[in-house]
Amino acid sequence: MAFFKYLGEPPRPSLVESYGPTKKFCIPKMDGIPTILESPTGFPIGEQIPFDFVDELSLLLLDADPRFERV
Repeated sequence: MAFFKYLGEPPRPSLVESYGPTKKFCIPKMDGIPTILESPTGFPIGEQIPFDFVDELSLLLLDADPRFERV
């Protein structure tokens, strides 16, 4: 079981000038059915995602993704 904090999108100055709010995450799971998290106003940068991740594949991918940090 683990919670993660959203750190925002990594900077890509040559591709994107500014990002809008991230409103949806699709996190793969071992059973093939992804966890889909949605927020109508967007996920705030630096705040904890209100979901407890328990799937092994989800944990591995979130730990490796620079947009997320384990809390």
